[in-house]
Amino acid sequence: MRSASSILLVITLVSLLTTLQPAVAAIYKSEGVYTHPYPSGIRPGDIVIGHSPDLTSKLIPGYWSHVGMVVWFDSARGDWIVVESLPDGGVQLNPLKSFLSRYDTVAVLRVATTDYIRSRAVAFALSQLGKPYDWGLYTKQVYGSSYYCSELVWASYKAVGGPDIDANPGFSLKYLYAVAPQEIYDDGDTYIIYYHSA
Repeated sequence: MRSASSILLVITLVSLLTTLQPAVAAIYKSEGVYTHPYPSGIRPGDIVIGHSPDLTSKLIPGYWSHVGMVVWFDSARGDWIVVESLPDGGVQLNPLKSFLSRYDTVAVLRVATTDYIRSRAVAFALSQLGKPYDWGLYTKQVYGSSYYCSELVWASYKAVGGPDIDANPGFSLKYLYAVAPQEIYDDGDTYIIYYHSA
């Protein structure tokens, strides 16, 4: 009986996500309106996470609605660059200032691992550039042909022998078989180095 309910839940979610794809993609096209103090002490491999008070916060379980990974500092821009997967354009690079401006609450997390693992996670994430957004938000895969935001960040660490930064790595009714931004935030292998609410 439990597996039948789980299957029905997955089918319902897939149907809902398919219907809402254009609406969710449109959310990410808007320019950011929030202002936050610029974080200091950032390193490549750090994770930036945001909460949106709009539709996405109601569709994604947990408080946090989006996540990306800091990959390098662009001295010409005077800004860190974030690799993230968005419904509009898939895996792409964006300035940290742009990422921060889209969310009313933001945090930067550090993964409790070595700089070597962090640099390999960055390299893995960058090798996924150009892949499409993964609308299969009910599951996750390390080596995929597409990625949703938290799947990309989780897979980047998992693929290179880093810690599993999914707080609920198996099945749960709340997260199914997926990895949500909230699970990365809650995982024991990540810790907060910056937090701000606008």
